[in-house]
Amino acid sequence: MEVKDSINKVKLQALKNKMLTAALNFNNESYLRLNDSLTNSMDKTMQTIKDSKPVKDAYGNSLLAVGTDDIVKGFSQYGVTNDSLNYPFWTAIYNDSWVFKKAIDKPASDMISAGITVNIQKDADKVLAMYKKYKQPLISLCKWGRLYGGAVAVMMFEGIKDKDYEKPLSKAKIKGKTMRLYVTDRWYGLSTDYSKTVTDMTNIDYGKPEMYTITFANGSQTKFHHSYVIRYENRQAPNIIKNGYLQGWGYAEGAHIINELMRDDQLKADITSLVNKSLLEIVKMSGMTGIFNGSKDEEGQEQLNTRLEMVTWARNINSITFLDKEDDYEQFSFGGISGLSDLMTTNMTLIAAALDMSGILYGDLEGGFSADEVAMERYDNVLHGMCDEFLTDPVTKLLTSIFAILGITEPIDFEFNSIIAKRQTKEKVEAMKDFNDMLITLQDAGILTPQKLGYAIMKYTSKGVIDLGLTDDYIKKELSNEVANEMEDIDLDNLDVDTDKNEKVEIPAKKKDSLFKRIFGGKH
Repeated sequence: MEVKDSINKVKLQALKNKMLTAALNFNNESYLRLNDSLTNSMDKTMQTIKDSKPVKDAYGNSLLAVGTDDIVKGFSQYGVTNDSLNYPFWTAIYNDSWVFKKAIDKPASDMISAGITVNIQKDADKVLAMYKKYKQPLISLCKWGRLYGGAVAVMMFEGIKDKDYEKPLSKAKIKGKTMRLYVTDRWYGLSTDYSKTVTDMTNIDYGKPEMYTITFANGSQTKFHHSYVIRYENRQAPNIIKNGYLQGWGYAEGAHIINELMRDDQLKADITSLVNKSLLEIVKMSGMTGIFNGSKDEEGQEQLNTRLEMVTWARNINSITFLDKEDDYEQFSFGGISGLSDLMTTNMTLIAAALDMSGILYGDLEGGFSADEVAMERYDNVLHGMCDEFLTDPVTKLLTSIFAILGITEPIDFEFNSIIAKRQTKEKVEAMKDFNDMLITLQDAGILTPQKLGYAIMKYTSKGVIDLGLTDDYIKKELSNEVANEMEDIDLDNLDVDTDKNEKVEIPAKKKDSLFKRIFGGKH
């Protein structure tokens, strides 16, 4: 025992000596080792930074290999894709997704159904009556143009031979003719040749193909001069994209919302899965392992199936589960279902916002009819912008043919109507009342005739425009004659003037244009 203790004391002393020596040499050896360690670490860190591949992100952290110092390069994950050219993909989504179908169909239908107002002196009713006959093909033109990025409607006339369609449209030849529109999208039954384009800068088709080849349902092909073709291009692309990737057409409407649609489908699938798994029931019965392992005990398997059927039957009928005392039953429930509706609502809002159809796409009426009215006004503004951008040229070209058929020589002037029916709100009624009071005052003063008053009311109620119909000719001729007649009826000699004795009153001489000058400041 004493020998063992002595040995331990020797070992302890030796350990103390080593510790003392290490402490004395710390300033030299330990410092050098620490310095070498830090140097090696820095070298390895710099080499790691040099060899690393940054993750594409808008934020830069070279040490963590996240992003780059150039913010433009940080967004390099954005690129040009050929989604607009993938017409089988858009066709499949249009067939299967009611959300996407409504996103394509409803704006197209509303843009045309709202109608137009033709601003011409004569035969405006005849123009509108003929225009309404082509609403359905125009809606189809917009639909397929939005779905695929472009579509055309070919104007065909009674009595014109196939070969004549290769020549420019003659307004004289189509006067009084019957016209039909044949609509096809950019992918099916349509081919164009961009090697020869319209060079006339005054033409509505400037820069577009001069000739189109249409393949009809019976397989026959006909070439059409561009003057017979109403061309619809959807969302415009930069020239480098339009003339390169898109072959002269526009973007497919779904190209900019495809991520929203994919997330919508994924979210719905995930929610359905969660709901299905929200209540998980487990029944433990003896003999299940053998069945799962492929046991050939047919009698035992039949008994087990019967027991499971009885469990289901009892639960469905009486909401009670009957089990053997050796069996075990467990139930697991998911309590987060209440938050799923918020996810759905948020996602619906994102899709509707991406389509500029907030409150319209899903028919959201949670805010009541007042909120719906605001949504409709916002949607109406969006439609007006789309009509101005995408429909102005197509409608102008159609009206050109309609004017030629009806023999109208006036310049084409029209505007797109609102989809919102004019509501006689309190403000509008009050404004109308004030406007009528002003008109009556002008009529009493002899400035407006009953006909002019009626004209002004018609313009105000139909278009909200204040137009009194006061032309130069009306002012110089009609009003001056009326003023002259009134002046002749005044007997200035017998005019009773009550004046002060000291006040000198001068009665003006008869001048037919004096009152006219005082009112209008002009010369007769």
